[in-house]
Order: sequence, then structure tokens, then C-alpha cells
Amino acid sequence: MRLSSEQLERLAERIFKVLKLSNHVSFDYEVDERVEDRVIDTIANTLEDDAKMEDRLSREAERLVNQQSHIAKSSGRSMDDLVDEVKNRLARSKRVILGDGPDRADTVGEKIFRNIWKIEGIDFYSEDRKVQNCLARSLYRFRLEDDRLIEALESLTTKKSEAEPFSPAWCVLYDKHLAELRGKLAEAKKSQSAAASEPASAAQNA
Repeated sequence: MRLSSEQLERLAERIFKVLKLSNHVSFDYEVDERVEDRVIDTIANTLEDDAKMEDRLSREAERLVNQQSHIAKSSGRSMDDLVDEVKNRLARSKRVILGDGPDRADTVGEKIFRNIWKIEGIDFYSEDRKVQNCLARSLYRFRLEDDRLIEALESLTTKKSEAEPFSPAWCVLYDKHLAELRGKLAEAKKSQSAAASEPASAAQNA
């Protein structure tokens, strides 16, 4: 699901907070007193461009499926399933990574790094790879569709950690809670799928 503009802005702010406290960078306010705002805007714009890229793939997939609507109907599959399949094929052909996994985060993290590198007033103290990894991990960490879940995890982590929010130590504990949450969500989804398949199995055996 595509994040809204407001969600992308909040995501950009969270990524920036982690970057600022990472010890990988510093900001020279004498060069540009608004350097922090420029970095946040650049992160947000990069996230928005990435989202628009996926939107374009979706529209292209829908157009291709609609052009072959007679084949789509005869397949017996839903239009949504066919659009997703075509979209994934297009993504592979264009070497675009979809989804919200670590690989997507790595790709977008590299884009963010290249873009903020151009900003005057930001100094880098670590290898490019380390800065990119920091950005990618932050993106993967905070890119949930439900802001309430993120806020709950932030609150829980801050309550259980003496470290400054968004600092490296705080992020380690946040990631632990996030992994636990993802595991619970995966188990719940698995249980729902199993429960949904039981009536179908019973009907076949009747």
C-alpha cells in the first residue's frame, strides 16, 4: 500500500533524526542555517519519487491487462491478481525492486544518500556504505502503514530505554520490538489463512 504524503513526511523526519544522532554526519549552520530542513525535504522528495515510480508501474500494468481483457477474463483470475503479476514482471524487466523488504530499503537508502550528498552544509564522517546502511535500516524500521503501530513502538522503546530517542542504542531496542511485532503479525496472518481454508476443505470433503 502506498503511504500518504503526510506519512512520507513523518517517515522522512524519523529517518533524519536517526541520521543526525548516528555520528555519521554533522551540520554546519554557518554554511546554511536551514541545512536540516533541506536534508529532511530531500529525504521526503526521494521517498515521494520512489512512490511515484511504483505508481507508474501500477498504471502501466493496468493498461496492459485492460488491453488484453478478453484473455484476462478467460483466465478466471481476478483483475487485481493479473495486474499484480504484470506489475512484478515489469519491475523485474526494469530492475526495480518492489515491496517493503530490506532490498527495497537498500535501494532507496542509496538514492537518499546520493541526494543528500549534494547538500551544502552537511559533513560526512563515515564511509559511504555505513551512511547508506544507516538510511536503509531507518527506512525499513519505520516504513509501516499504520502510524499508530510506529508510535506505540516508539513509546514502548523510549519507556524501556534510557538512551536518547533515535540514538543508536535506542534503535537497537526499537528493532527488537519491531521484530517481535512483525513475528506476531505474521503468525496472526498465518492463523487467519488457515482458518479461512478450513471451510473450503470441509466443503470439498462433504
